[in-house]
Amino acid sequence: MKCPRTASELTPIKVGGITVEFSKASGGVFFDNYELMHFDEEHEKRGSVLVEHLSQFTPSAIDYSQRINCPKCPDIVMRRYFYSPKNQVEVDECPGCGGIWFDYNELAKIRELFPNQQDRDKAGKDFVLAMLETNIQKNHDMKIQQKDALAQKLQRLFMSVF
Repeated sequence: MKCPRTASELTPIKVGGITVEFSKASGGVFFDNYELMHFDEEHEKRGSVLVEHLSQFTPSAIDYSQRINCPKCPDIVMRRYFYSPKNQVEVDECPGCGGIWFDYNELAKIRELFPNQQDRDKAGKDFVLAMLETNIQKNHDMKIQQKDALAQKLQRLFMSVF
């Protein structure tokens, strides 16, 4: 497999019995589907070991705004999204195989965002509640505007009749 940022060969590394591929040129790392859950929380030793290992590979000038193709499925462009409701770390995920690419230092950042699953769940719940509250308020405002518009139409209708 090749690094999606530099096209250099990815190097496999086994951490706590799980093999992931990383780039010495970019400091990025590729997780197959369902591997990330063993590395993404602060208390997970594997993640600490991998973050420490990756920190020694500082990338040179890389344009992170460019969309990338999946290392495992080279013909598929990865989709980019924020990893969490905090909108602080963007990751790239393959819509084909479900693999996830983390650029330099992104794994370390997500491990800091949520020390454990409970914190991640709470952030998700808070995000959904905030969205619902915003949508409920928008719907309420829209209904008031619709009622006002209807009242004005009825008023004009009655004024023209009488």
